[in-house]
Amino acid sequence: MAGEPLNVLFLCPNNACRSIIAEALLNRVGRGHFRAFSAGQKPSGQINPYVRETLKHVGYDLSGQIPKSWDVFVSHSAPRLDAVITLAESMKAAKLPIWYSNPVLVHWDFANPELVEGEDSVRIGAFRRCYGDMEQQMLKVAGIYADGLRGEALAVKLRAIAPQTHQTR
Repeated sequence: MAGEPLNVLFLCPNNACRSIIAEALLNRVGRGHFRAFSAGQKPSGQINPYVRETLKHVGYDLSGQIPKSWDVFVSHSAPRLDAVITLAESMKAAKLPIWYSNPVLVHWDFANPELVEGEDSVRIGAFRRCYGDMEQQMLKVAGIYADGLRGEALAVKLRAIAPQTHQTR
């Protein structure tokens, strides 16, 4: 498996916000060493419009991308997963599916910008802060020497760079 990218699945409840941002970022900054996917427990009908706007603002194209269920990654034909990273406090207690590739499970808690209320400018600011926080996190991930790293060794590295708990601002 040396030389193959690490496949990382990011999960959040509805795959409309944090997991979409994480997937986009790691696919860009992972430089071929990582391949990211995203899914949700109960996917919403569409990606949050503030997420679309935030990612469009920094050059990401989400056309054709829709929220997906984590069930997409359960079958034998699904991509091999090396790590599954949950991004919401509520996901810590979720009964996760059994993935055939037996990935390591890591929890990182990021504040949900969808919970921020107020005028458009306040909400846009919350999504941009979330993007910035996640960008810093994905740069840490990209800095991991990942060639051949799997199993518990991978889990240890991912847990060591876990972000500090963020509160909704």
